Amino acid sequence: KSTSQPRTSTAGTAFGSFIGTERILTHRLRIFALLAGKAVWQSSDSAVNVCSDLDWKRCLAVHLWFMLPPTASVADALAKYQAAFQVSSEAGRYACAPLPPYQEGAPPEEEEEEEEECERPLYDLCFHLLKLYSDRHYSLQPLLDPLTVTWRRLDFRLSWHLWGVLQALHYSHLSAARQGLVHASYAAQLESAGLWHMAVFILLHIPDHRQRERAVREMLMLHCPLLETAESARRERFLTEQLLIPQSWIHQAKATRAHRDGDRHQQALHLYRAGFWNQCHRLLIQHLASDCIINDNHDYLLEFLEGLAVPEHSASIQDWDTAGRVYLDYIRVIKSLQDIQQVRPNAGYQLERLYTDVTSLCSRIELLPCRTARDRLAQSGGSSEERANHSAVASVCPLIGPKKLVSGSPPGD
Repeated sequence: KSTSQPRTSTAGTAFGSFIGTERILTHRLRIFALLAGKAVWQSSDSAVNVCSDLDWKRCLAVHLWFMLPPTASVADALAKYQAAFQVSSEAGRYACAPLPPYQEGAPPEEEEEEEEECERPLYDLCFHLLKLYSDRHYSLQPLLDPLTVTWRRLDFRLSWHLWGVLQALHYSHLSAARQGLVHASYAAQLESAGLWHMAVFILLHIPDHRQRERAVREMLMLHCPLLETAESARRERFLTEQLLIPQSWIHQAKATRAHRDGDRHQQALHLYRAGFWNQCHRLLIQHLASDCIINDNHDYLLEFLEGLAVPEHSASIQDWDTAGRVYLDYIRVIKSLQDIQQVRPNAGYQLERLYTDVTSLCSRIELLPCRTARDRLAQSGGSSEERANHSAVASVCPLIGPKKLVSGSPPGD
């Protein structure tokens, strides 16, 4: 036993020395093959591959520096390297494919499965950029695929910024549909992160102006809040002052949200601020005016009607003279009667001046459309303030009773 142990140890040492020598010889053979410009050299025992254990960038460098003449271009090196990993060279496939960083080191079986799933080869973004450098008409679509950089298919951050750089370098051969996909995908990514106002900035880069406007308006309608906070005010300033989004778009979006929430007062307010005079007038007449008359909330209604009465606004309002103008004249008469009550000495003269207006108003009130019981109550003058005003007029000018005033009878009839 004592004599066998040294022999075993000596044999192991000799075997390890042999393996180490083989490795050294293999590395030297690779160097010699590289200097000879041979990517694969077939020795008597095995093939020596200078690209084994190298990543794709080093494989490309080997072809550029050692496999081609000094006058060769990057395009020539790319073509020779592409043949090396696509099994189209004489030596077969001897170099690794230019996979994205997150796939480097994956077994060949996984690479093939990934390519089948994508229905096309999936290469590193840097490889595509080199192809574009070599051929200015190289397709831009694979460059902007997020999978060339990250395994997250919906992460368009780098893709969107890369497209901006390519445009600055006058690369424009990307279809409008693909451009829209890049913009919309990155905007959706920002929207999901709560940065919808920055998503608007991204959508403003959509080339087609109709699609751009529609996309921005839809984003505003989804996210513009009715309740104003410091954060919402800051974002609105960003939209209007830096992105130059029209204020009317924001108010229209808020009006749409108010309509969805059933808040007609907010809807009317934002329709007015958006400049939709006809829609605002229709909403006031159909849903708000009668309640304002019944509840004596004249000032609220008057603020809307006086704004709509401006000639350049009322000219575009349908049925203004037979609807909104009637309510406006009615409120003005009520307020005039209140003023007369406070100035008794000249009450008779002022009442005579109002007579023509009241006569015309009464006939127009009867023509107001009545769709609900509230409309009929408002038309009949059932508010408490109206009755109080009629009594006040009767006390100032006994010859004119409230019934005669409403019916349009002349003073002293």
